[in-house]
Amino acid sequence: MDPVTLSESAADHGLALLLYGVLSDAAGRHGGGLPGLASRLGLVATDAGDEVTLDLANSRCVIEAGLVAPDLVIAASSALLPRLQALPTVLGLPLLASPAGVQLVLSLLHEPIRLHEPATLLHRPRRAARAALDLLRLIRLVAGG
Repeated sequence: MDPVTLSESAADHGLALLLYGVLSDAAGRHGGGLPGLASRLGLVATDAGDEVTLDLANSRCVIEAGLVAPDLVIAASSALLPRLQALPTVLGLPLLASPAGVQLVLSLLHEPIRLHEPATLLHRPRRAARAALDLLRLIRLVAGG
């Protein structure tokens, strides 16, 4: 079974298809899975007006259309994903002191990543904290593609 799958409702969403490609590539580079992740991350593409939820569990990811009970929701430009994937890594950590890293930082200054509806963090702070850690792990897994 594939480590990254699309739900039926996400099959025709541009952001979902982009994430499917990026996460499938990352899973292939990390032993066929996305290890250590166990939360629901919501992503809002500010430039495309699209929303998806990543259901992460057991080294697998199911991409769902819309925001479906996420633990944490971030909003960013969808152009960030290819830039993150192009970021080189050293000892498994993204290297910001590189041409691709500088471009990423400059793009984040222009269009920063932000929390979508930050008040929702107060409902389940422990799950939101776990999701924030999973987001950092996911960034590490995607970088260096």
